[in-house]
Amino acid sequence: MGKVEVVLDTNILVSMFLKKTLAREFSEIIEKEKVELYSSEEILKELAKVLTYPKIEKILKESGLSKKMVMESVSQKLKFIRPKTKIDLIKEDISDNKFLECALEANAKYIVSGDRHLLKLNKFKNIEIITARKFLEKIKG
Repeated sequence: MGKVEVVLDTNILVSMFLKKTLAREFSEIIEKEKVELYSSEEILKELAKVLTYPKIEKILKESGLSKKMVMESVSQKLKFIRPKTKIDLIKEDISDNKFLECALEANAKYIVSGDRHLLKLNKFKNIEIITARKFLEKIKG
C-alpha cells in the first residue's frame, strides 16, 4: 500500500505538540512513510493564530517550545497546496470549509479532526472525516 493522503485539522496539529502519545504515534506513521500530510496557507494561518492563545502559549512555554519552533516543525511535515475550489458546505462555522477545500485538492483519503462540525459530516465526497484515534487505528491496523 502506498502513502495515504491526509489533511489534519488545526486542533490535531496543536495536539501533536501538546500530547506526547499522539505526537509519538503520528511521528511514527510519518517516519514509516505511511501518510502524506497536506495543508494550505489558510490552515497554517489558523494554526499561527491558535498558537497565540494564552492557554496554548502557556503550555508551549512550559514545554520549552515557541510558536516559531512549532510552525517550523509542522511546516517540515506537510506538503502545501493551493485549493482551487471554494466550498460552502459547513454553515455553522464557515472557516471549517478550508479543510474540505484542502482535502479535495490533495485528493485526500482522510481529514483527521476533533471538530464537531467536520466530524458530523462523516464523509465529504470520498474523504472520510474521523478522529485521530480512529485514524491511527486504521493506519496501524
